[in-house]
Amino acid sequence: MLSLRNLLIHHKTKKFLPRNFGVVQRCFSTMQSSKLPPPPPPHDAKQTENLSLSLAKDVNLPISEIRIRLATDTTVFRRITATPVTASLGAEISGVDLSQPLSEDIIEEIWGAFLLFGVIFFRGQKLSPDEQVALAKRFGEIDRHPIVKGLDSHPDVIEIVREAGAPTNFGEAWHSDNSYMAEPSLGSILHAVQVPPVGNDTMFSCAYGAYDGLSPKLRSFLDDFSAVHTAGVAFNPSTVSGGSFDNPEAAIKYQKSQDLFSASLHPVVRTHPETGRKAIFVNSMFTTEIEGLSRAESKQILDLLFSQFGQPHISCRFRWNSGDVAMWDNRSVQHVAIGDNSSHKRVMRRVTLKGDVPV
Repeated sequence: MLSLRNLLIHHKTKKFLPRNFGVVQRCFSTMQSSKLPPPPPPHDAKQTENLSLSLAKDVNLPISEIRIRLATDTTVFRRITATPVTASLGAEISGVDLSQPLSEDIIEEIWGAFLLFGVIFFRGQKLSPDEQVALAKRFGEIDRHPIVKGLDSHPDVIEIVREAGAPTNFGEAWHSDNSYMAEPSLGSILHAVQVPPVGNDTMFSCAYGAYDGLSPKLRSFLDDFSAVHTAGVAFNPSTVSGGSFDNPEAAIKYQKSQDLFSASLHPVVRTHPETGRKAIFVNSMFTTEIEGLSRAESKQILDLLFSQFGQPHISCRFRWNSGDVAMWDNRSVQHVAIGDNSSHKRVMRRVTLKGDVPV
């Protein structure tokens, strides 16, 4: 059976890339019977690192098929181990200590896994705010939150604190971080500092899968529309809970900024700038209407699109332990915090990466 690495190398040299692995196997059998030369063997490590990035960017292969195959194909990653969480989304990465300076080779493999799996998890990490910021800078420019105040000593790091017995209401609707910004955050790196013994998991859902699950006619229809994103509802100063605009003693401190009163217009379906795949880019936390439609029409379509997220076959659920790190791609993944345990204190620290204008 062809490995993903050999499959991609053969594709690049022979201009051949089947749409499913059954066809690959039949074609490979034909190659063998015709005594054609097999795909070339692995070359140096740099070529292997580029393979994960190339796979993520090859739209001819359905992303779900790649993720399933990666569960058993060990030829793609050489410096890290990536174990898929589900067949549709997410992987646990092992063999890496994020608190240590990482080589460019490892950073490139982590980024390849990030693009391939949408969300990646690192167990048992111990990161100081300095180390979390340093890690984020290896992947891009940091995006400082315009509304939630960061730590006094590290303004790029927001600390999401829920005291024991306090209501839970931070991130508890499906969303893509900071989609209300003109240039929404590319990705997020969340570190669990203190978590309850059970509960308060995070769910993730694949925006590629949400788009692919729609009928071809509906996909074509949606390609022409843009939607309004605003922070004014989620961070409404008169209704927000779990934090405060005025109380300096609040667990989470907010600041009034122009982002509370402005809105951004983004495509309902965006094309991922690195993978070229299409993804639904509206969410129930920040998206309020579709431009050019009546309020009733807009609501019906948005409700339909919102309902795509959280479907079991395109989602995964992560149970946190103290020290764990999650890193997700806001361009292709939505997430939701599950507020099912308010009896224990929970402390998380997040850094986000600067993105670009969705197209």
